[in-house]
Amino acid sequence: MAINFKPTVEPTEKHEDLTRLLDRVGRMARGLQYSHGLNPAQWDSLRFVARANQLSRTPGGLAVFLGTTKGTASQTLKALEKKGYVRRVAHKTDKRVRHLAITEEGAALLNEDPLNCLDIAVRGLDANLSQSLTSALTQLCGEMQNRCGSTDFGVCTRCGHFEGETSGGNMRCGLKNMDLACADAGKLCVSFKPADGICGSCG
Repeated sequence: MAINFKPTVEPTEKHEDLTRLLDRVGRMARGLQYSHGLNPAQWDSLRFVARANQLSRTPGGLAVFLGTTKGTASQTLKALEKKGYVRRVAHKTDKRVRHLAITEEGAALLNEDPLNCLDIAVRGLDANLSQSLTSALTQLCGEMQNRCGSTDFGVCTRCGHFEGETSGGNMRCGLKNMDLACADAGKLCVSFKPADGICGSCG
């Protein structure tokens, strides 16, 4: 179903210029990702499996991340599994649950991530400009998520469910009422809730 936004203010020429530039950068970034036999959705999925924590690395979590149906996400996963980049691992105690894991081949492929060139371009920006751009895009990302109803992703330390470090040196998730290893707590979570109103996946 198409989303029809009614602007609350009339866009100015400067606003339209910025909108076109953002769209252009997005189109270029998307076009780059038809490489190494993968498409943009498959690259996004591969990055997700590499960056998400164990609780989120499920087919359902991937579907939420991609903003698509479970069926569509499943087809993307099957393609990555067939290529040997992703595998499914049974839960230790609940065999009905399957977690996703990146293979050595998948991790090696991410070293050739076509978005690396965008990262290089960003690192070439002036430090003050980079900080200002990050702040502006963080605000823009949050605004777009509110308008579109999409789910935010972020890490434990920025999450409203975060209860701090435990005496055992782990991180405590109040939502799941469980401890997470620090390494896992630093990865993307499907249950993320912004603690300060800032977009977790962009900020």
